[in-house]
Amino acid sequence: MIRNIAIGLSLFVLSGCGLGQALTTAGTENKQYKACVLNQVESLSASHGGGELAVEKATEFVVSACKAQEDVYVVAMTDLAMTMTGSMVSREKFLKDEEATLRSDLHDLAAGLVAQNL
Repeated sequence: MIRNIAIGLSLFVLSGCGLGQALTTAGTENKQYKACVLNQVESLSASHGGGELAVEKATEFVVSACKAQEDVYVVAMTDLAMTMTGSMVSREKFLKDEEATLRSDLHDLAAGLVAQNL
Protein backbone atom coordinates (compact mmCIF):
# COMPACT_ATOMS: atom_id res chain seq x y z
CA MET A 1 0.00 0.00 0.00
CA ILE A 2 2.74 2.47 0.97
CA ARG A 3 4.68 1.52 -2.15
CA ASN A 4 1.65 2.36 -4.33
CA ILE A 5 1.25 5.72 -2.64
CA ALA A 6 4.96 6.47 -3.06
CA ILE A 7 4.82 5.58 -6.77
CA GLY A 8 1.67 7.64 -7.28
CA LEU A 9 3.09 10.59 -5.40
CA SER A 10 6.35 10.52 -7.34
CA LEU A 11 4.46 10.42 -10.66
CA PHE A 12 2.32 13.33 -9.50
CA VAL A 13 5.36 15.37 -8.51
CA LEU A 14 7.17 14.59 -11.76
CA SER A 15 4.22 15.35 -13.99
CA GLY A 16 2.84 18.16 -11.84
CA CYS A 17 5.79 20.41 -12.54
CA GLY A 18 4.60 21.24 -16.04
CA LEU A 19 0.99 20.16 -15.80
CA GLY A 20 -0.48 23.62 -15.24
CA GLN A 21 1.36 25.06 -18.21
CA ALA A 22 0.46 22.10 -20.43
CA LEU A 23 -3.22 22.42 -19.49
CA THR A 24 -3.17 26.14 -20.18
CA THR A 25 -1.48 25.66 -23.54
CA ALA A 26 -3.92 22.93 -24.60
CA GLY A 27 -6.88 25.10 -23.59
CA THR A 28 -5.49 28.08 -25.47
CA GLU A 29 -4.91 26.03 -28.61
CA ASN A 30 -8.45 24.66 -28.40
CA LYS A 31 -9.79 28.23 -28.26
CA GLN A 32 -7.52 29.23 -31.16
CA TYR A 33 -8.88 26.37 -33.27
CA LYS A 34 -12.46 27.39 -32.50
CA ALA A 35 -11.64 31.00 -33.37
CA CYS A 36 -10.09 29.90 -36.67
CA VAL A 37 -13.18 27.87 -37.54
CA LEU A 38 -15.55 30.73 -36.67
CA ASN A 39 -13.48 33.23 -38.66
CA GLN A 40 -13.50 30.93 -41.68
CA VAL A 41 -17.27 30.40 -41.39
CA GLU A 42 -17.79 34.15 -41.24
CA SER A 43 -15.52 34.64 -44.22
CA LEU A 44 -17.25 31.90 -46.16
CA SER A 45 -20.70 33.29 -45.37
CA ALA A 46 -19.67 36.77 -46.48
CA SER A 47 -18.19 35.53 -49.75
CA HIS A 48 -21.35 33.59 -50.61
CA GLY A 49 -23.58 36.58 -49.92
CA GLY A 50 -26.15 34.72 -47.88
CA GLY A 51 -26.64 32.04 -50.53
CA GLU A 52 -27.30 28.51 -49.43
CA LEU A 53 -24.05 26.66 -48.77
CA ALA A 54 -23.88 22.95 -48.05
CA VAL A 55 -22.70 22.28 -44.51
CA GLU A 56 -20.50 19.38 -45.66
CA LYS A 57 -18.68 21.51 -48.24
CA ALA A 58 -18.32 24.38 -45.79
CA THR A 59 -16.93 22.00 -43.17
CA GLU A 60 -14.38 20.60 -45.64
CA PHE A 61 -13.28 24.14 -46.50
CA VAL A 62 -13.03 25.22 -42.86
CA VAL A 63 -11.12 22.11 -41.78
CA SER A 64 -8.70 22.61 -44.66
CA ALA A 65 -8.25 26.32 -43.88
CA CYS A 66 -7.59 25.61 -40.19
CA LYS A 67 -5.14 22.73 -40.79
CA ALA A 68 -2.17 24.63 -39.34
CA GLN A 69 -4.10 25.40 -36.12
CA GLU A 70 -5.21 21.75 -35.96
CA ASP A 71 -1.58 20.65 -36.10
CA VAL A 72 -0.66 23.03 -33.27
CA TYR A 73 -3.53 21.68 -31.18
CA VAL A 74 -2.43 18.07 -31.72
CA VAL A 75 1.09 19.00 -30.58
CA ALA A 76 -0.30 20.75 -27.48
CA MET A 77 -2.46 17.75 -26.59
CA THR A 78 0.49 15.42 -27.11
CA ASP A 79 2.60 17.56 -24.80
CA LEU A 80 -0.20 17.48 -22.23
CA ALA A 81 -0.42 13.69 -22.45
CA MET A 82 3.35 13.37 -22.12
CA THR A 83 3.29 15.60 -19.04
CA MET A 84 0.37 13.75 -17.44
CA THR A 85 1.98 10.35 -17.95
CA GLY A 86 5.43 11.52 -16.95
CA SER A 87 6.55 10.61 -20.47
CA MET A 88 6.05 6.93 -19.66
CA VAL A 89 4.71 6.47 -23.20
CA SER A 90 6.75 7.70 -26.13
CA ARG A 91 5.48 10.62 -28.19
CA GLU A 92 5.42 8.43 -31.30
CA LYS A 93 3.36 5.73 -29.57
CA PHE A 94 0.88 8.30 -28.29
CA LEU A 95 0.50 9.87 -31.72
CA LYS A 96 0.12 6.47 -33.37
CA ASP A 97 -2.66 5.59 -30.92
CA GLU A 98 -4.41 8.93 -30.46
CA GLU A 99 -3.69 11.33 -33.33
CA ALA A 100 -6.56 10.12 -35.52
CA THR A 101 -8.97 10.44 -32.59
CA LEU A 102 -7.78 13.95 -31.76
CA ARG A 103 -8.16 15.06 -35.37
CA SER A 104 -11.56 13.41 -35.69
CA ASP A 105 -12.76 15.19 -32.55
CA LEU A 106 -11.57 18.52 -33.96
CA HIS A 107 -13.32 17.85 -37.28
CA ASP A 108 -16.53 17.03 -35.39
CA LEU A 109 -16.15 20.27 -33.44
CA ALA A 110 -15.66 22.18 -36.69
CA ALA A 111 -18.73 20.52 -38.25
CA GLY A 112 -20.83 21.50 -35.24
CA LEU A 113 -19.62 25.09 -35.33
CA VAL A 114 -20.23 25.31 -39.08
CA ALA A 115 -23.77 23.94 -38.71
CA GLN A 116 -24.53 26.39 -35.89
CA ASN A 117 -23.12 29.45 -37.61
CA LEU A 118 -24.08 29.04 -41.27
